[in-house]
Amino acid sequence: MSVMEKISPKLLGKLAWFIGKTIGKTLSIEEPGMKNFYNEKNKAVIYVSWHGRMLLPFYCLRNKEIFVLVSEHRDGEIIAASLESAGYKTVRGSTTRGSVRALVKVVRLVKQGAQIGFTPDGPGGPKWHFQPGAIYVAAKTGIPIVPLGGSANRAFYFKSWDSFQLPLPFSKCVLKVGEPYYVTGGLDEDNIEFHRTELERILISLTREADEIAGAVVGK
Repeated sequence: MSVMEKISPKLLGKLAWFIGKTIGKTLSIEEPGMKNFYNEKNKAVIYVSWHGRMLLPFYCLRNKEIFVLVSEHRDGEIIAASLESAGYKTVRGSTTRGSVRALVKVVRLVKQGAQIGFTPDGPGGPKWHFQPGAIYVAAKTGIPIVPLGGSANRAFYFKSWDSFQLPLPFSKCVLKVGEPYYVTGGLDEDNIEFHRTELERILISLTREADEIAGAVVGK
């Protein structure tokens, strides 16, 4: 057992948030389009961002009581502890474990006015492949999906399946927010696949645009 495996996921999550918060305070962050969503606590939306680019949305949307769908794996336990330290609420489950139960709970929360966050290529990829969980929730509730693309001009990229981007202190960062996307046409398989493909295209494009504005390597 490695040293990291001996440390409790909860402690690792709190440490991850401490590091993220400390770095975040040094960053110069541009947030085009995000102001429209900040002060509307009762406006239900579904935020989506790639797993490897979650740090900027995670930092910028902290302490807003947003619910985030988090996997039931050990890595998910670490992420959940980190999110909860930053003022988020978590729903445990994913497309691979606990998915139906978790999505039913998310649908209920959205209908009550909650804001929800998804990393649609999590918990294990493939990288930048949009899985349909958020689309199902949007189709069931009529709530829009708001895509978020984040990037930093100076960053460390982990050698993980998602190439997780950790902005370096004092970096120039961009959190690009896309237009609200409504899933229309029902829950049949072809319609869900149409919207899945379209949202994947939009989120990839938005993330690449954030890379370009920030001055990062595009699509890394």
